[in-house]
Amino acid sequence: MKRISIFKKPVCVLVAFCVLFTFVQFSEVSVSAQDNLSPEQEKAVLEQKIKEAANKLDDLGVQKADTQEYLDALNEKIKYLEQEKELVSDEVDKDQTTVNDLQDQCEKNETEIKNAEQEVAGLTAELDEATEDFSENYDQYCRRMRAMYISGETNVLTFLITSNDISQLLTRYEMIRRVSKQDGELLETIHSQIESINKSKAEITEKKQLMAQQRTQLLQKKEALEKSITDLNVKQTELDSKKTNLSSERANANMLLKKISDETGYYTEFLEDNKEVLEDIDRELALKDSQYADPTTTTTTTTTTKKPSAQDQDNSEKTTSTTTTATEKQENTAKYISLTYPVPTQKKITCPFHGYTGHSGADFSCPTGSTVVAAESGVVITSADLKNPDGSYRSYGRYIVIRHDKTTSSGDRVYTLYAHNSSRLVSEGDYVKKGQAIAKSGSTGNSTGPHCHFEVRTPTSGYSDCKNPEKYLP
Repeated sequence: MKRISIFKKPVCVLVAFCVLFTFVQFSEVSVSAQDNLSPEQEKAVLEQKIKEAANKLDDLGVQKADTQEYLDALNEKIKYLEQEKELVSDEVDKDQTTVNDLQDQCEKNETEIKNAEQEVAGLTAELDEATEDFSENYDQYCRRMRAMYISGETNVLTFLITSNDISQLLTRYEMIRRVSKQDGELLETIHSQIESINKSKAEITEKKQLMAQQRTQLLQKKEALEKSITDLNVKQTELDSKKTNLSSERANANMLLKKISDETGYYTEFLEDNKEVLEDIDRELALKDSQYADPTTTTTTTTTTKKPSAQDQDNSEKTTSTTTTATEKQENTAKYISLTYPVPTQKKITCPFHGYTGHSGADFSCPTGSTVVAAESGVVITSADLKNPDGSYRSYGRYIVIRHDKTTSSGDRVYTLYAHNSSRLVSEGDYVKKGQAIAKSGSTGNSTGPHCHFEVRTPTSGYSDCKNPEKYLP
């Protein structure tokens, strides 16, 4: 019994290790298998997740319908719905590309057939003309042979010897030479015309065979095109249905989000379908980023006076930054990025990075008019208002983006974005110091209430490069 107890613990550890190793391997296989799923399989997985999320919402029921737990479950469902919509959208784009390619191929095929028909028509006309010329020359050659046969003058030597004198001999010789030359040229012409006619006939036959193949290909492509258009219409209908369903779920989530935000005072952004807007902003930021030199090459910082428009919620603000030499800036850039909180009076993140589907930053709820500062030194690459055609604010509202003159420990450039401000205190091209006031907080754009939406982007200024700000804050 004692011997058994001695080995009991090592055996248990070994078994546990084996189980853990098997689980890790199984997990890796599962992840790998999921990465290799076909669109149909991926869609089936998403549909199952959506169903599970819906069941969870049903389980929470009416009693918890106004709680953060219900909102989190609803956001989970919306996340899967958005993934499903994107999957169907990719299929629609793929089908549309197939349709466009087939349409181009059909048009090209039809043009080739039309050109081939014109070539055949031209070759046929040339063949008819060559055949007519050949017939005339051949008739002429036949008449010449018939005349020689009738005259019986088949012996040229006899024809010459029977000449009465030298003058007649020379005349007959010249006549024979000319007739022989003409007969030879006529015969060569006939042979050449026969070769040309045979060549034209072969070319016409080849062109007609090619046209037959092209017509067959065109018929096949048109059939494929009709099928692709049908598939595209089905996918488009499915996509429209997904969009409608997703829009309805977003509306429900936004109503609950606004209610909870007002109750807790933790404000954030409404859920919205803003992919195209973000792509436009990305292009604009990339363009502006390329227009400014590295801040370390700037020798001075200018004094900036900000005069808000009639829509500003604050009085005119005037901020003066001290002159900064290039040497001082180079000393700053010698260190890695070290961010400070964008709202000094609010260090609590009220909605974290990825706190819900699509949330790309960290939110700091604060009263309208709170001072927003530069999280680190750098150059302002944009300071702008995003508005709808009716003049209302959209997306980030009044926002600012700074390209910093310090990098991450790996050498990547860092950008920070400050959104929903009531007023902006710096302009595009300004160099700002860490902690310098750059804006007053507000609730412009897609916002449930007054707060500062803060984003960290690296290594580019693109939305897809948003990182969790908490990794860079104190």
